[in-house]
Amino acid sequence: MTGESGKGLLPAGQLRLWESSIYPEFVPATPRTSLQRGAVRVMNVAALALFAVLLGASSVPQQAVGTWWDRTAPALGKKLPNSRYYTIRSDLGSAQTKQYADHLDTMYGEFTKQLIAQSGLRKRSPEYPNVLIFAKQQDYLDTLRTQFGINGTGSGGMFFVSPRGAGLAFWVEGLPKQRVEHVIQHEGFHQFAYAFFGNEMPPWLNEGLAEFFGEAVVEGSSVIIGQASPQVVDQVRKAVNQEKYIPFMDLLQMDDQRWNGNVRNGSAGLQYMQSWSMVQFLVYGEDGRYGTSFTAMLKLLNDGTKPFDAMRKAFSLAAESDVQRFEARWKEYAKVAKPGAYVAARGRLEFLAEGLRDIWSKGGRPKDVAELRVAMRDAKFQYTSSSHGYVTKLDAADDANFAVPDDEVNTKPVTIEFVANKPPKGTKAKKLEEQSPMPPMLRTRNLRPNDVGISWYRSAADPTQLNYDIVVN
Repeated sequence: MTGESGKGLLPAGQLRLWESSIYPEFVPATPRTSLQRGAVRVMNVAALALFAVLLGASSVPQQAVGTWWDRTAPALGKKLPNSRYYTIRSDLGSAQTKQYADHLDTMYGEFTKQLIAQSGLRKRSPEYPNVLIFAKQQDYLDTLRTQFGINGTGSGGMFFVSPRGAGLAFWVEGLPKQRVEHVIQHEGFHQFAYAFFGNEMPPWLNEGLAEFFGEAVVEGSSVIIGQASPQVVDQVRKAVNQEKYIPFMDLLQMDDQRWNGNVRNGSAGLQYMQSWSMVQFLVYGEDGRYGTSFTAMLKLLNDGTKPFDAMRKAFSLAAESDVQRFEARWKEYAKVAKPGAYVAARGRLEFLAEGLRDIWSKGGRPKDVAELRVAMRDAKFQYTSSSHGYVTKLDAADDANFAVPDDEVNTKPVTIEFVANKPPKGTKAKKLEEQSPMPPMLRTRNLRPNDVGISWYRSAADPTQLNYDIVVN
């Protein structure tokens, strides 16, 4: 952290927070001209090595001596290490730190390609390329409080601007890598957008875009965008069919104060989901006819036009009746929208992995996915995931939670199967496997562009504790 002050941007004592809940999961947008539904976006950004100097060149986390801030301070006369776009401060081992730094760099390149290359936006505010990566949640909470005066309770990460400093902060303790990646993609967009829009981007657009990029899947230097989770697509469709959606005239003019008030009172779920859906519509709706207008709106916002005026001017919405007709077209889009098979498959794998871990810990030993489904149903297993003001609950009683939907790319049925683990090597590993056997891996079949699976690993602190990541096969 370089400790730049936000005093030139905010009144003394005021701060701005964009934060992700501990269990981020789900959906948001960009200019149309280079977007194609379900397409794989390949970033030709070279994988940039963070030198061995990155956080001391150690391959293991630093020992707990003093506060996190003290432990991660650079040596006297030295500076914090940099990736291509960010200054990194971390107590993770160098390999894991580099992994997240590379991920951040890839997404920065994607933000630039999709937003700046299409519209020629200029920077309006200082850029804060500082990233704080915490191994433990408690260090994250303590550091935000003591160094920046911020309460991070309940968040998995945030981009913040305060009089005492600014940056992107997140923690990784006990979280699957895909959840951490969602946090840094969502919050990383807020960090990126701040340099071009300051505080002037309307909340529906800011959060809609952040969720669009949050739902992207990064595989190496490839970025898959435009995906949508089944839960969010279904919830928006339900709201439209039941006439419980937020009218455009209301959502488009909602300011930060009203938005955050709904977050605090627990009624913000629909505004996040609908904002993603609206952005998705502006990018992909009606064969991308609104892409040019979407880019024009971003340019107007960047030039200082008031948010609602920018929307009306870019999309030729002169009167309230024009806004209502535009809303009607979005409603028709939302009624028939389909989730992306790739992000849905990853969600199904997470649901099955959580169920398998629960059943396994209680002595159950299902031999295949069919037996796992029966065991999860018998146990009345449910999995709750919360993200940005809303909660989704997956129930083993619902057949849909065991199936991967098709889409325009995935036309063949996608299945999920068990895969046996390789036998452990070494006396210690064999003994541990006998005492605490590892569950079988899970993987998809026929998923495009790549099959993905669940890979189990043991906690370093407690080898009997099982964690998992979603990996590309």
